[in-house]
Amino acid sequence: MSADVMRSTPQPQGLRLKPVHVVGLAIVAVAIIMGYFGLRDAIRPYTESVDEAMASNRTVQLAGFLGSTGRYDTENNFTFELKDEMGQMVTIVSEQSMPSNFDHATSVVAIGHYDEAKGVFLAEDLLVKCPSKYQEQAGSTAGM
Repeated sequence: MSADVMRSTPQPQGLRLKPVHVVGLAIVAVAIIMGYFGLRDAIRPYTESVDEAMASNRTVQLAGFLGSTGRYDTENNFTFELKDEMGQMVTIVSEQSMPSNFDHATSVVAIGHYDEAKGVFLAEDLLVKCPSKYQEQAGSTAGM
């Protein structure tokens, strides 16, 4: 009878994971790692300093004011000068055509990266900020 009693006594065991649990944890871990690297590239820092954009080794959003009217270069890229708040200028080169409201722009945000070899900021996208039609109306009604 002592042999029967010994068989029925449960032995303490450590945490045992079933193979299904291991696979589930591995899938969750891979999803977290992929999400981290995917979001890291999607988040673009915003800067208003040409120096910061030049020093960054990743894509940034560079905000500034127009330093030139813009032109097309020999490779048919749209280029213009962007001036930051400190007055420093950088040449912006975009493969896109000139935005339709570029002539009325008060400021521009260029999304891209600085190319040290060419000495220019290569823009993937341009966001043009134009004055609001309501700013003029607000100024004229303020004098009443």
